[in-house]
Amino acid sequence: MIKLSRLFWKLFLAFWLATTLTFFVGIAFVILSKSKPGDPHLDTILASEIHLLEEFGVESGMQLLTVWRHPDDQAIGVYDSNEQLLAGSPVLHPVFERTVISKEGIELSLRSTRAPGGPNGGGPGGGTGMGEGPGLMPLIIGTVMSALFSGYMAFYLTWPLAFLRRAMSDVAQGRFGTRVKPMMGGRRDEIVDLAEDCDRMANQLKLLVDAQQSLLHDISHELRSPLTRMQAAIGLLHQDPARTEMVGRIERESVRMDTLIEALLTLARVQGRPDSIERESVDILELLTLIVEDAQFEAGIKDSRVVLQACPPFVSRVSGELLYRCFENVIRNAVRYTQPGSVVRVVAEMNLACTRLRVRITDHGPGVEEQRLQRIFQPFERGASEPGSGFGLGLAIALRAVEMHGGTISAYNQASGGLTVEINLPRQS
Repeated sequence: MIKLSRLFWKLFLAFWLATTLTFFVGIAFVILSKSKPGDPHLDTILASEIHLLEEFGVESGMQLLTVWRHPDDQAIGVYDSNEQLLAGSPVLHPVFERTVISKEGIELSLRSTRAPGGPNGGGPGGGTGMGEGPGLMPLIIGTVMSALFSGYMAFYLTWPLAFLRRAMSDVAQGRFGTRVKPMMGGRRDEIVDLAEDCDRMANQLKLLVDAQQSLLHDISHELRSPLTRMQAAIGLLHQDPARTEMVGRIERESVRMDTLIEALLTLARVQGRPDSIERESVDILELLTLIVEDAQFEAGIKDSRVVLQACPPFVSRVSGELLYRCFENVIRNAVRYTQPGSVVRVVAEMNLACTRLRVRITDHGPGVEEQRLQRIFQPFERGASEPGSGFGLGLAIALRAVEMHGGTISAYNQASGGLTVEINLPRQS
């Protein structure tokens, strides 16, 4: 079922007010065009003027008095609180006067040179003209018909935009197979042309993303084969003690290359569709505990510590492998950059409804330049002072993994020094 948007209501009200105002002015013009000088229709004009002022405002009241061909001895004028004539003709000696509050909230004075009431009897809003009886039916029918017409026109213009918005949201989440034109039916207009362009855009994006992922996989697998042979050769060279130093260097480079290939494969996988990952029920706090225990060994080398401040268990249906890689990359980065002898704090908190988990990892390192705080989550982004500290893929993998689970990740510097990376994850059922 399509939810009625703000655009629908704006178009509906615009169409309805326009058609209703046109209808009322048209009815008044027809009645007034049949009036002859001396006919007792003053009460009808007064009633119509009061209605237009209260329901549609001063502008509508001015239109009615502009088209009214009044007799020489009949005049109607609308004055404001400053005795300024806003509509109609000047009334120097009013016989009839009534205070009216317009739709805009302005207090007006409606004056006439003759008192309402004649052979047909009644007064403004009384038993004449459009006041009661059969004369009320055209107003009701016209208002209802204009509402139906306005609703149809507003719906006709907005429902394809709702499909377009839903399709673009799917494309933004990586579901490139979404197509909009089949939902339009037999419609033929510029909106359908826009839908065709959106479909072509989604198809082109799918081709580009597939080509990128295919390239990453091909490069990674092509590098794996010579790497495997290199590692086998290293094993043979280890048997020659004279070449131990060179073998160690080759071995370190091969391990570095293997790490890069593994990171590229992971990045290619997390850049795919969110619904393609396998999920299982995982206690994220238990996951964090394991990562902190492993990181404690690396931190102990530089006489530092990793401290976990945990909340109650937070079980969610997620990809445990991807989230493990996400938290591990962030915590290991914090351990790498924190000052010797300092403490890396990992704080996990739940909101009051227990529907979201917030994890903050804070180190005591040099921090990050303000202009780089957003770029550090991009692939291969490294600072000028840290060219050999990694490949710049760890935080990029963390960002993609968190986004695939509907969460957010951000980084900010601490006033006392150091960097905090904050990860927010919703509970997935």
